[in-house]
Amino acid sequence: MSKTEILFYYESRQNPNGDPGFENQPRMMPDGTIMVTDVRVKRTMRDYARDVHKETLFVDFDENGEATKADEKAKEILGSLKGDVIAGLLQKTFDVPLFGALVPIRKKADDSEGSSEKLTGPLQFGIAKSVNQVQIINPTISGRFVGKEKSGKQFSTFGKFYSVEYALIKVHGALNPRNLGKYTEDKTIAKKFTEKVSMIHDCLWNGTNDLVTRSKFPQRSILYIDISYKDTIYNDLPNMVKENDDLKRMATKLGSSPFDFTELVDVLCKRKDEIEKVRLKGADDIAQDIDKLYSDLKSKGIPVEKMS
Repeated sequence: MSKTEILFYYESRQNPNGDPGFENQPRMMPDGTIMVTDVRVKRTMRDYARDVHKETLFVDFDENGEATKADEKAKEILGSLKGDVIAGLLQKTFDVPLFGALVPIRKKADDSEGSSEKLTGPLQFGIAKSVNQVQIINPTISGRFVGKEKSGKQFSTFGKFYSVEYALIKVHGALNPRNLGKYTEDKTIAKKFTEKVSMIHDCLWNGTNDLVTRSKFPQRSILYIDISYKDTIYNDLPNMVKENDDLKRMATKLGSSPFDFTELVDVLCKRKDEIEKVRLKGADDIAQDIDKLYSDLKSKGIPVEKMS
């Protein structure tokens, strides 16, 4: 099982990750950029896997929109909490093989101590940030509704709504199969893990594009790169892809040729013998840039694939 680094860019003209503690405002950083948490990225992937691929989720919501409790959800999926709970969840869910799980095991419903079973997920994302400085938009919104049927009176309500004019979000992730520990020796679990790993790109790319909600539409996937290494991982992929200077200011659009891949090609050429495969995908705007990157890598003898 190889180790893989992931770099993903997407753009938003809404609210990529509101902070519920601050009126759901975008999470502004001191330098004028905004941040997006790893929880938001994982939620995008989970929801797409559930809604499109009909996968079972461990971390999910009930019919009332409330987050489910870990032990209750595990029992719902497995039927009981006897035996190796983590092994069962690895075989029956989409998210535990990738993101891990923490399941409290209580002898009684009101047991505050008990024990727990835990697995640190092989796939983790860092805190994402916008490449550009972001302009926050805060229009006042209003709504009108009719009161009691006999009164016929109409009432108005006002609220706040936050969005961004434009943000290009840069997401960095890494997959380390060693986090599965002893479960790598189980052939059934190893097969399930491989299946879920093959879904990462789809759930990240298409999950982002399909997220049509009040606070998330429109979003658009722009660039995806992953590099699978045979024995090691460097955690430096974001440093090797450079964005043009215009994008680092108060950008309002992607622009032409937004990325410089020169350093990426140079570094990967030096690491050629350590690389299992490089995979690329870009939005239509940067199709020519992706074609050139593909050609440059291939000409250096680096195993590379353009994804559809």
